[in-house]
Amino acid sequence: MGRVVLEAHNIVKRIGDTLVIDRVSLRVCEGEVLGLIGPNAAGKTTLLRILAGLIEPDSGHVVRRVGVGYVSQGNLLLPWLTIYKNIELPLKVAGVGEEERRDRVLKVAERLGIREYLDYYPHEVSGGTARKAAIARALVTGARLLLLDEPYTGLDVTSILSLQDMLKELKREQVSMIVVSHQIAEMVEIADRVCVTSRRPLRIVECVENSGDDVVYKLKKRLVEV
Repeated sequence: MGRVVLEAHNIVKRIGDTLVIDRVSLRVCEGEVLGLIGPNAAGKTTLLRILAGLIEPDSGHVVRRVGVGYVSQGNLLLPWLTIYKNIELPLKVAGVGEEERRDRVLKVAERLGIREYLDYYPHEVSGGTARKAAIARALVTGARLLLLDEPYTGLDVTSILSLQDMLKELKREQVSMIVVSHQIAEMVEIADRVCVTSRRPLRIVECVENSGDDVVYKLKKRLVEV
């Protein structure tokens, strides 16, 4: 593996009186894909938001050595903006000039295979295309680490296959990823390691290297035991 792009040390988070995350530590290297699986409502989304810098932990800290892009489960594309305008938005907020914004949007759209949809609105495209647009919006700022929350949810088989091809290409480009998903088979296709998390409060129970033909079975068995 290459250099470490993100490290989290002893992350603790409470929401009200409830302990949600309990002393979680992890690291991700350049070009590595780390999968996270665990029970529903265990705190995985909260952990991703902490890793992205959107919320602060109560204790512990996160070291980010590259730009980070967070893609939520619902995509959160603004319905009144075209796909182009949605992807462009973070650049506009950052004060990037119009010509550079256009160049960067067109390049990332071409890279992810959605350039033909730039003039469409979110409700006019498939779920898979909308998911790619949300990922494009994360990448357009120059992010080299993607945090993907349930990227396969709500997609049909064709869209999942297309998304998988795109994620594999990003991995070949040495883009690092942390992927939260209940789709274990799809995750194993792209992940180098998969960490199983506990029920709330969230802890890392075990991390499994993606080697051998029985990884999916091992992960499902371990998940049942949590």
